[in-house]
Amino acid sequence: TVRLFEKYYGPYPYKRLALTNIPYSYGQGWPGLIYLSALSFLDKTQLHALGLSRYNREITDFFRAHEASHQWWGHRVGWKSYHDQWISEGFAQFSGNLYVHFRQGDEKEYLNRLRRDKEELFERDKRNRRYESLGPVWMGRRLSTFDSPLAYQTVIYNKGGYILHMLRMMLFDSNNPNPDTRFIAMMHDFTKTFDNKPASTEDFKAIVEKHMTPAMDVEGNRRLDWFFRQYVYGTGMPRYEFRYTVQPAEGSKSKVTATITQSGVPEGWKDILPIYVHASGKVVLLGWTRATRKESKLEFTLPFNPQKLSLNYYE
Repeated sequence: TVRLFEKYYGPYPYKRLALTNIPYSYGQGWPGLIYLSALSFLDKTQLHALGLSRYNREITDFFRAHEASHQWWGHRVGWKSYHDQWISEGFAQFSGNLYVHFRQGDEKEYLNRLRRDKEELFERDKRNRRYESLGPVWMGRRLSTFDSPLAYQTVIYNKGGYILHMLRMMLFDSNNPNPDTRFIAMMHDFTKTFDNKPASTEDFKAIVEKHMTPAMDVEGNRRLDWFFRQYVYGTGMPRYEFRYTVQPAEGSKSKVTATITQSGVPEGWKDILPIYVHASGKVVLLGWTRATRKESKLEFTLPFNPQKLSLNYYE
């Protein structure tokens, strides 16, 4: 975990790291010290034998990496107020998922974890309200109430982590030998700028804007107001339906006509969406398109006949 997070976030901030087990089902990270549940030292067979299989998802590689990442998120970089605590817990959620991806070398499990995080945002509280709809990540601990005791954990951790994943994928460069180069540069910039300092949500936004790509400039002002307004300071999770036809064109080319339909969010919602092409057993990013209306039309030509096209393949 330390090697991976040094690569993505910059140098480990302390001279040593000590770990100890605790007789509970949670973990806690302190500067240079990590408490880990004793259950995290058992494998799945041992957990099953003890009747503790329910901890298979929580007390795993993800759990240990989540707690280890707090050496960066919460300690090396702090938060200015409860509004900004998602920078600690949401970033740790992302870090745990990222570690699973590299530790297991399993892209499928990484994506499955993201999908489960999203599904939990759609679960409902005692008053049948979707957790994601209760308030933005910026609300911090004020999200949790008597009727929604799990709201803080669900929104701050799951959605906070998802926000960072979305930024990672918007910066992803499939033409680079290390596709995460731009994302890594952004995260190093953030930890270096706020080394041993508290950071606010606006501080993080300013760093992201330094590294944004032209495709991310939806409003033409070199700012990410649209993204933070919707996903950090607001609520809502859009759904997109992608329909397309492929017809033969001149030579061996193919003409693609597509429609993207947006639902589940109010008028004026803006996104950039990645379109992927499936060919020869590979999934390759074809390009980005903007979704700023309820229905968007696309037409483009490919130099070959695609096996399949998909929208948002990597969540």
